[in-house]
Amino acid sequence: MKKVILKKGNIIFFNGLSGSGKTTLAKKLVTWFRKRKKSVYFLDGDITREFFGNDLGFTHNDRLRAGKRNAFGAKLLSDNGINVILAAMISNNELREFHESKLDFLEIFLDADINDCIKNDPKGIYAQALQKENPQMSGYDLKFYNPKNPALTLYPYKETPEESFQKLCDFLKKKKII
Repeated sequence: MKKVILKKGNIIFFNGLSGSGKTTLAKKLVTWFRKRKKSVYFLDGDITREFFGNDLGFTHNDRLRAGKRNAFGAKLLSDNGINVILAAMISNNELREFHESKLDFLEIFLDADINDCIKNDPKGIYAQALQKENPQMSGYDLKFYNPKNPALTLYPYKETPEESFQKLCDFLKKKKII
């Protein structure tokens, strides 16, 4: 019997602060894949949290658990030939090292200033968190560790979403992913 070897799907990981545009660009890329009838799944950190009943808070350990759930989902999908577009935050080096040890992914870093994210605040996350004495917000009162070697860095408040998306597509074409 002939053994079937399934080609792994790509994992394209959008990382950045809340409000940096991860979901916006990720959804544009998902649409690009679907229009071309390519197998793709959009995995979002917020959706993963919601699926598990928002059972985790935002402590360091809870953030690690949430990130590991995202990594496991991405690996399962990728191992089964599905391209994964993951929009989540890797805010600390411990979680980044975990992802790097378990996954083969391209990290797209959205380098945004926290003040721009607070002003934009599309989900009202910052407004809600900043009413608390200790909001536990990455980039605000918790350190956000920028990735050392992302595959691509985009600047969402210095370029339009269309410009960022074009740079992303150009990069992915060079990598022969799209």
